[in-house]
Amino acid sequence: MAIKLDNRNQTAEIVSKETGVLTIWWYEGYVAAEKTFFEKIVRDWEKENRKKIQLVFFDQEALLDEALNEALESGATPDITLNHTQLVTSLAWQGKVKDVSTIVKPIINSFPNSVLKNSYQYNNITKKKSYYAVPIYQEGVYLHYWRDMLQQLGYGDEDIPQDWDGFWQFWLTIQQQLQSQQQEVFGLGFTTSPYSTDTFLFFEHVLEAFNVKLVNSRNQLLIKQPKTRQGIIQALEWWTQFYRQEQIPPSALLWKNADNNSSFYNRIVAMTPNPTLSIPAARADEPDVYLNQIGTVMFPHKPNGEPMTYITKVRQALVFADRNFEDASSFLSYLIQPEILANYIEAAGGRFFPANKANWDDPFWTNPEDPHISRVRKMLTQSPTRSHYFSDNPAYRSVLEKNVWGQALYSILTEDISSEVAADQAISQIEQIFKQWE
Repeated sequence: MAIKLDNRNQTAEIVSKETGVLTIWWYEGYVAAEKTFFEKIVRDWEKENRKKIQLVFFDQEALLDEALNEALESGATPDITLNHTQLVTSLAWQGKVKDVSTIVKPIINSFPNSVLKNSYQYNNITKKKSYYAVPIYQEGVYLHYWRDMLQQLGYGDEDIPQDWDGFWQFWLTIQQQLQSQQQEVFGLGFTTSPYSTDTFLFFEHVLEAFNVKLVNSRNQLLIKQPKTRQGIIQALEWWTQFYRQEQIPPSALLWKNADNNSSFYNRIVAMTPNPTLSIPAARADEPDVYLNQIGTVMFPHKPNGEPMTYITKVRQALVFADRNFEDASSFLSYLIQPEILANYIEAAGGRFFPANKANWDDPFWTNPEDPHISRVRKMLTQSPTRSHYFSDNPAYRSVLEKNVWGQALYSILTEDISSEVAADQAISQIEQIFKQWE
């Protein structure tokens, strides 16, 4: 049975009390086929195992997050859920999620270390690390642009510079030339609000570009070091100058996660960074738009000339409680079979990249005719990558949850404070968060 939830007040009613019925809470996805194919996976498992699943779809990831938080407080948790915010770091620390080593270890060699790092967490109750999440797929931050806007001005993909300053200046040139033709287009679609994780995730890439390291390999903070502080200031100044020069839409200060997508589709911006491939994937049923009008481009080289390091985020399945653990293990082991999971990801239009290395060379991902899918594969398999700081650090996950970088950018632009003051406020806030997890 599948239920669609669009009101989190219903959460108490959507955990099956019936013995032997597995309850799964899942995000329905941005592409309709994503939901349809997951329903098929559930039906196939039910038929094969002669068991029942109560499947609950959430139409917004935020609703799923809120419902899960309420469920953890009440104790009425689902058996399985999909999480996109690395909640496992704090839940494992508190001993509130099940050890899933029996699911992960049989196929452990199928995942790169950058993926496994997100699953292998510390439990502060047992004082040990183990696998507390099942990797489903991964994502990066990608840069999308309107190819036809460039062509209108006589430019092609090959004209996009790959040096740091030249790359960003190119989009400002596009804005100026389009505006000279009375087209109201902003060059940069940077989400600049404290209300969207897009702000945080892209700012982390900007820090990476400037080689600002905030946490060392022992999860210790480095932000008090003068070099690190100066790097944060530099990144804040780099970003906010574009807004002040009216190269980012004024409304970006209030954008939520989907608003940069909408601004891009409405041609308010020439380019935008976005987690997942949802922007082109949502137009996959319009071949001309997907193949010819929308482009996906690699990040430029860092300011020092080094290739960009991509920061990956993993979406994982979590298991709660003991009551249906055997069936939960059976379902997830079924789901993560390479062929089944590959078909699910492909049904979603390739919004996410496989976590399992066995799927990286599938024809879907190596198709040179697809300007988005093949580009993402190159980014995540042939370029330097690393995990987010919050991948195995519950304190830094709280930094994400509070959107410290979004707050800092917002304060600079609405309260007219300096980048130095905003950086110091952010550093102080991060230090306080880390002390709470000591």
